[in-house]
Amino acid sequence: MKVPEGTMIGTVLRATIKAVLVGTLVRVRQLVVEPIVSAITVIFIIVSKCGHHGYTQHQHGSHQKCFSWGHDLSPSAE
Repeated sequence: MKVPEGTMIGTVLRATIKAVLVGTLVRVRQLVVEPIVSAITVIFIIVSKCGHHGYTQHQHGSHQKCFSWGHDLSPSAE
């Protein structure tokens, strides 16, 4: 059985174009999703490190941010 050349070229061309388009879409998705996932990971790490010490409540209801924990911020520490 002989297959016409035009049909074979059309079939191969369609498969090639489909593969290129799918590959392009996958790459674009990676370029968009990867930075978002990285940013969320960094935020999660920062929040988890601050987690327990994130905001410590004092007697008078004032808050101390996590970046300053470990430093004596009392008025008497001059």
